[in-house]
Amino acid sequence: MTGIALKSLSLTAFRGSSTTFKLPFEKGRKLTLIYGENGTGKTTICDALEFLAVGDVGSLNDKGMGRALEKYWPSANKALSDIDVVLATSNGVECKGRFVDKKPVFEPADARPLIELLRQQQITALIETPPAKRYEVLQRFIDVEAVEKSEDALRKQVQELEADKTNRENAEYQSFAALNDLFEVAGKPAGLTAITWAKALLAEPQDNVESELKAVELLRGVLIAFGAYPDLLTQSQNSVVAAKDAFDAADAAMKAAVVTASGNASETVKLLEAGKSYLHAHAAATVCPLCESDDKIVGLAESITARLVQLSSVQEAQTNLDMCRFTLNRAEAARAQLDANYAKSLEDYATAKGGFAWGAKYTFPSSDPPAAIADVQQWLVSAEASAKTWADAEASLRQGSNRFAAVKSALDRYETNSTRKKEVEALIPKAKQALEICVKARQAFTDKVMAEIAQQVGELYEKVHPNEGLEKIALQLDPKKRSSIEMQAKFAGKDVPPTAYFSQSHLDTLGLCVFLALALRDKAIEKILILDDVLGSIDEPHVERVIDMLYAVSERFRHTLITTHYRPWREKFRWGRLKPDQPCQFVELTGWGLDGGMRMKSALPETARLKILLEAEDPDLQAICSKAGVMLEEALDYLTQKYECAVPRRHGAAYTLGDLLPAVKGKLRDNLRVEIVTPVEGAEPIVAAIDLKPMLDALSLIAQTRNVMGAHFNTLSFELLDADAMKFAKQVEQLADALVCPEHGWPSREKSGSYWENGGGTRRLHPLKKPS
Repeated sequence: MTGIALKSLSLTAFRGSSTTFKLPFEKGRKLTLIYGENGTGKTTICDALEFLAVGDVGSLNDKGMGRALEKYWPSANKALSDIDVVLATSNGVECKGRFVDKKPVFEPADARPLIELLRQQQITALIETPPAKRYEVLQRFIDVEAVEKSEDALRKQVQELEADKTNRENAEYQSFAALNDLFEVAGKPAGLTAITWAKALLAEPQDNVESELKAVELLRGVLIAFGAYPDLLTQSQNSVVAAKDAFDAADAAMKAAVVTASGNASETVKLLEAGKSYLHAHAAATVCPLCESDDKIVGLAESITARLVQLSSVQEAQTNLDMCRFTLNRAEAARAQLDANYAKSLEDYATAKGGFAWGAKYTFPSSDPPAAIADVQQWLVSAEASAKTWADAEASLRQGSNRFAAVKSALDRYETNSTRKKEVEALIPKAKQALEICVKARQAFTDKVMAEIAQQVGELYEKVHPNEGLEKIALQLDPKKRSSIEMQAKFAGKDVPPTAYFSQSHLDTLGLCVFLALALRDKAIEKILILDDVLGSIDEPHVERVIDMLYAVSERFRHTLITTHYRPWREKFRWGRLKPDQPCQFVELTGWGLDGGMRMKSALPETARLKILLEAEDPDLQAICSKAGVMLEEALDYLTQKYECAVPRRHGAAYTLGDLLPAVKGKLRDNLRVEIVTPVEGAEPIVAAIDLKPMLDALSLIAQTRNVMGAHFNTLSFELLDADAMKFAKQVEQLADALVCPEHGWPSREKSGSYWENGGGTRRLHPLKKPS
């Protein structure tokens, strides 16, 4: 919104504006001064801009009224839905704020103004707040979020590395303790440490040991298999004998049952079973399935069933015989398989014995296992001594292999933990160094920003309090605390907290300067600066310098709005005595009423008021003379001070026309001249010169008119003509028009070196010095 000026602000049913109040902004004026007594609505205007900007009314906050303060935003007897705040700008856009369904709505959203608002009760908040809270206020000017994230990550990394180092140290100690236990079990060979011993042990070749262990494991496995054969043989032989005996008994029983039943009982049973199955499947058969006769088909199925009952003993004997035959066949097969297994074991033994080059510690039976399985028991007895050497060798080999594996595992763990610990130990200083660099970079950046802000504060403060011994303001990040900003100032040559030694007026000024310095840092040209009654507690000797400082600062913002009830500011505006380069729009608020709401009244300069009195249809001569007389005194007071004219020294009384007018005399009166400069676009300005001597001479002749007609009741006024009063006032009007520009005031600058001029260069008063 750079370059887009404010046009007007309208308030309806908002705070003190119970009806509709419109504040127009003068074109070309970037400073608006709103004067009014307490209760006339100055803060309401500030609230309206804050409402549009941030959706809040800060003047109600922190006053012990709890939450949901929106209910107090409408004027008395008005609802939220009645609120209507409109800010119009020079580009024709209107930003409107109102409530819809009890929620604030702002349209268009991108037209909402940016503001910096300072209220009187907040003026020392930044100074008196604790350092941590002060950091929160300044944090938006110190954009180090990315750096802080990196800093947090590095700090976390350092903590994790230190924890990892502790864990690795513990793991290294535990793995070394396990290795040392193995070293002690090995007898702690002289000249070695647990580490050197382990490394020497692991350096020994292990290929022969592994192959020897596998060979002896195979040999002992075959021997164990041979040991099982005697029992297996006995069991197999017994199973065959028992199965043969059972089969013979079943065969005899079968034969006896057949003899008992018939000569061909067995075949008969089979025949009958077949007939029964056929008839069951063909219940409607009309002929015999064997002879195809139909004589005895009736009752044939029942006859077969009866016959089978008679032959059931033969059937049972047959079943038992079949089972016994199966058992015998299985037992004989198992016996044959045992022989085959034994033959395989004989081959395995030969392979195991011949597959390795056995050393002298191994012994073998004098003969190989017998070919007959029945003779193996005797061979096993002869092999017991040799078998013991095999077992001892395997145990020794296995113990060595297990120790090797245990030592290797323990040493690997120790070296892994030791290596990781060293890696972590090497990383920790680097991580801490990186963290330190990050912290220092953040602190340096923050200190730089703080120094820039402090310098700006100091420059503003120096304009208000020059040469008072309060030389320097400092904002510094506490190096021991991450988010804490200390504020210090020089007092009697020492760094002290301002709150400890500064007067309340100095603290108020300092608070104002801090606020302005912060406001200037962030896109000031796009912001509306709002100062709500901030001059109230500043003592009189410094107010003028504060006003000068505010005028200078206001030019750097999009617009500046200052509310005040400081009466001298109003009077200086009315009398045109504001300093050069201090043009502003002056708005005066007057008596507020619940029905009428906020009201403005004319804030005209005194010259404009005189012109209005002169143009009246029925002019008030007494008022005209009185106003003109006061204005003439003011003009003469200006001239006598500017040129250091001699006036009577009088205690306790103001100078009168009789004192001031004769004091402008001699060569000074002869040489007084004003050049009125009128700018012309694209061309040289028009300069019109006016001599002041004729005006002053004429006024010297008729000045008593003011005393007679405008100062006191005097019967002499009965003798004077109306034209005399009008002539006196017209002459004063001409003198005022010559000296005072409506836009840029009195000529009070001497930068040219040749004449006095006003801020706009529209009035040049000659001479610069009183002629001698």
